[in-house]
Amino acid sequence: MPESPQKNNYPADVSFNPPTAETSGITRLSRTSNESEGAHLRRVAEELSGSDDELLAALKAKLSSREFSDRIPAALELGKIGTLKAIHLLRELLASSDERSWSLAIHGLRTGGSREGWLCLEGVAEEDATLLASENKRLSEIAFRRLMAMGRTKMMDRLFRAADGHSRSISGDVAKQFSRDAVSTLPEAHRSVMQHRLGLLNGASATPSDTAKVLGIALNDVRSLELEGWRAIHSPIDIAE
Repeated sequence: MPESPQKNNYPADVSFNPPTAETSGITRLSRTSNESEGAHLRRVAEELSGSDDELLAALKAKLSSREFSDRIPAALELGKIGTLKAIHLLRELLASSDERSWSLAIHGLRTGGSREGWLCLEGVAEEDATLLASENKRLSEIAFRRLMAMGRTKMMDRLFRAADGHSRSISGDVAKQFSRDAVSTLPEAHRSVMQHRLGLLNGASATPSDTAKVLGIALNDVRSLELEGWRAIHSPIDIAE
């Protein structure tokens, strides 16, 4: 059964990050819309022949460097290569419990922007969403921090939209707690606006006008603070190169 239409104020646009590809591993060798026939054939040949094994081995070694600054270029290069083997190396980092490792993987996967990279992010985001309800607080905290570090994903969209309790696949309590925790990461002014707009205080979402009246601020300020709040929540972790 499809989920009920959203009843909260979560934005429906996808202006904050590129769309995630709808595909599976079976179609990974298909020609993409921005590939010439020659480039497509070369990519298929390289992936099937394993000709990049030597390069991947070198990049994997760099990922183990003690100097974090040395690991960043390796992660970026793997993200750009975008083959299953390259993405697998980043996924191992992404699924680890070490925050520096998975933040590095997110940086490489999002910057590379390959189809397999986006699928990798979405897959781990789905796994983390299930861990939010874990009785193991350490696991649930890691899952939350990683979901936020990934920036906007389809799973993040679903969690916010499920906060009204109308999702059949996501617990309303889990979704509400995620929404509260996500909004709590914002500065106070943004947090107050988002709490009213999403109905996190009393379960009823407020209009921009009602929010402005309750908080005693201008309507334009409410809209600006809300937009800035969503941008902050949707933005992936930033790693200085």
